[in-house]
Amino acid sequence: MNRWDTAEVGSGWALAEAGDIARADAEVGMWDRDMVSGRLTWDRATSNLHGMDLDAFGETMEAFYSTIHPDDLPRVEEAVETAIATCGAYRAEYRVLRPDGSQLWVQGLGRVVSSSAGQATRVIGLVVDVTWRHAMVDMLQRAILPQTLPQLPGIDLVAHYLPAARDAGIGGDWYDVGKLPDGGVLLVVGDVAGHGLSAVAAMAELRHAARAYALAGFSPAGITTQLSANLAPDPDGTTATVVVTRFDPTSRLLTWSCAGHPPPLLISGGEVDYLDDVHGPILGVDPSLSYSQTDLRLPPESRLLLYTDGLVERRHLSITDRLDTLADVAADHDPHGYDGLTGLCDRILTHVAGPAGREDDLCLLAAQTP
Repeated sequence: MNRWDTAEVGSGWALAEAGDIARADAEVGMWDRDMVSGRLTWDRATSNLHGMDLDAFGETMEAFYSTIHPDDLPRVEEAVETAIATCGAYRAEYRVLRPDGSQLWVQGLGRVVSSSAGQATRVIGLVVDVTWRHAMVDMLQRAILPQTLPQLPGIDLVAHYLPAARDAGIGGDWYDVGKLPDGGVLLVVGDVAGHGLSAVAAMAELRHAARAYALAGFSPAGITTQLSANLAPDPDGTTATVVVTRFDPTSRLLTWSCAGHPPPLLISGGEVDYLDDVHGPILGVDPSLSYSQTDLRLPPESRLLLYTDGLVERRHLSITDRLDTLADVAADHDPHGYDGLTGLCDRILTHVAGPAGREDDLCLLAAQTP
């Protein structure tokens, strides 16, 4: 479930992650909203979590909303309003900016109580401090992602990871770069479905497995095939997308295998082209499936962009239009400019990713041949 989604009716407090409430030091608050009078009642734990004096709380939704980080507020409002309109339930995670300058992650859970006529009369709920979980997952994720890129002959590299604007550091996006025993270069970008500890664990498994298979001499198609087989028995139904590439700096031969992932973008000689061959579905759907691959000899001074869907996907916007935007921005950059490959990536992050509004984290891995 998306952390801003309306929950199913009847799911109740099962929406809360057990570890959050079970922690001995967890602070859990309760609240009650009267839909007739509009009065919102907090207990002291709820006011403490939101950094407000209970006696000074205005007992209105406006007073509550004033405590939420501006980037998170629209999604919280949408979750609340949808739950009321459907007499359902909701879960929303948001940041609270407290008067002392500290910031907390809070998970709010609400359930609508309706009359016999089907009208919402009350909303009751809980709030839980989940800051610890965000900090833990963020630490694990950053420990798994490469901290530096290797210096490799015959290829320049730039990589970026950006957390989602609303859910920093808990996604399953990953990348890897490595030199292979035969002189080739491994370039991989992947994305595990979902967020949280399970996504980070799967991300670590996939990254290390992909590198191990590459070092053992597997082709890109062999790697995607084996990664999918590894995921398919997962009882939790974990799935992922990935694009695995191998580049030979001497022959300029690029070989790639794409498993349900956004297509790599090739920039060469003033032209931009998506390498849109799809060699199989997302990882984890069929353990017996064999993936294929494609070979392409790159022209000199080519640039290759690998990325996750967080760069281009936006709610209510056409993915085709977003891919066109990425291609246009990439084509408009001077490959001989002073800022080089770094400048291209900075331009993409500014004009495509944007400073705000991302609902998913993203990875961008760029490579340039001489």
